[in-house]
Amino acid sequence: MSTAQHAASDEIEFPWHSEPSFNCFGCSPHNPIGLKLRMQRQPNGDYATEATFSENYASYPGIVHGGIVNVLLDEVMGDTLALVHGMLAFTVTLRSKMLLPLEVGERYLTAARISGQGNGVLHTEAEITGPGNELHVMATGTYQPIRSEQAKKLMKLDDTAFGRVRHYFDHGTGKA
Repeated sequence: MSTAQHAASDEIEFPWHSEPSFNCFGCSPHNPIGLKLRMQRQPNGDYATEATFSENYASYPGIVHGGIVNVLLDEVMGDTLALVHGMLAFTVTLRSKMLLPLEVGERYLTAARISGQGNGVLHTEAEITGPGNELHVMATGTYQPIRSEQAKKLMKLDDTAFGRVRHYFDHGTGKA
């Protein structure tokens, strides 16, 4: 399991954690097999999480699985959009460059920021640094804001659940 390493006062409380229909693998504290990531705002404006992975998330002995590394990146970039713009978005592209593997039992910082927007999508970038502030992974992502009709259909939200979360949908991103 991944564990966040923040003091409680530094953590950002996600407003959707109280929504019973949301069970995000990355950030939900209620998902029994999830990462339970917690975010904090960095002095430079980035959003970040610290995580340490156990052998449960390994591929090769002692090495965190690359798919889990990409989940970590996607989660932090997507949560950054939600925190900055108050919207939920689907991942369109996720590109990562693995410079060094992540090791089980080591603490890593994943930081993300919004790098641009236009043509109906938002662009993000992130990196994962490890002990000694050594760069392990660089990533970029493109996200499309979720529309109400998509949320109702794909998330199978009934009218009551949709009413509680409707403000996360139908955000425009401009055409520039």
